Amino acid sequence: MRIVGVVGFSESGKTRLITRLIRAFRGKGFRVAAVKRCSHGFTLDTEGKDSADFSQAGADGVAMIGPDRWAAIGTAADADPSRLAAGLFPDADIVLVEGGKDVRGLRKIEVLRGEATPIASRPDELIAVVSDGPVPGTAAPVFRPDDISGIADLILARGEADMTEIRLEVDGREINLNAFVQTFIEKTVVGMVTSLSGVDPEPRRIRLEIDRPAGPAKGGPKP
Repeated sequence: MRIVGVVGFSESGKTRLITRLIRAFRGKGFRVAAVKRCSHGFTLDTEGKDSADFSQAGADGVAMIGPDRWAAIGTAADADPSRLAAGLFPDADIVLVEGGKDVRGLRKIEVLRGEATPIASRPDELIAVVSDGPVPGTAAPVFRPDDISGIADLILARGEADMTEIRLEVDGREINLNAFVQTFIEKTVVGMVTSLSGVDPEPRRIRLEIDRPAGPAKGGPKP
């Protein structure tokens, strides 16, 4: 799963770029999902509807399922878009996140409105810039807004290079992990570890071993 943020100031062209990228990836046969960060909040609960009653009663999450689509509402003080995307869209090959300049660890493509607009993304998170004009002072590649094919190819290439390597061994046997499980483990473990005092907020390598005490067998491995 490749998760990339498309960031920029208001009216910079983020939505248009994501829409065109979705069409391009779908044309190549990839499964694509999109996540929209709403800095001013949003609501899908209509007063008087059952979903609003569930939320007001204190439900931590509410889902609505129709004949051809579904929607979910959850509560979170500051949801991590990568972790959320991995949980909601486990079958997606690519997830495009609109917004999130302040989200640490999210690979970003920044869309600029003009030459005078400063780059807001951290250099180590910026994988490309989309601009009508030259962008001095950045090491990231610069694309024209209409170069959708080039931007799509970059996302596909960088996605493989940026994937975290996770190895899981259970009783000496290495277990194969799909992209969804790897992303879920990474976000969960990193989130817990970095909340501890004295831990670097951007650790490069984490090693975790769990030695469980011997006990009575509760059945064999799953087939």
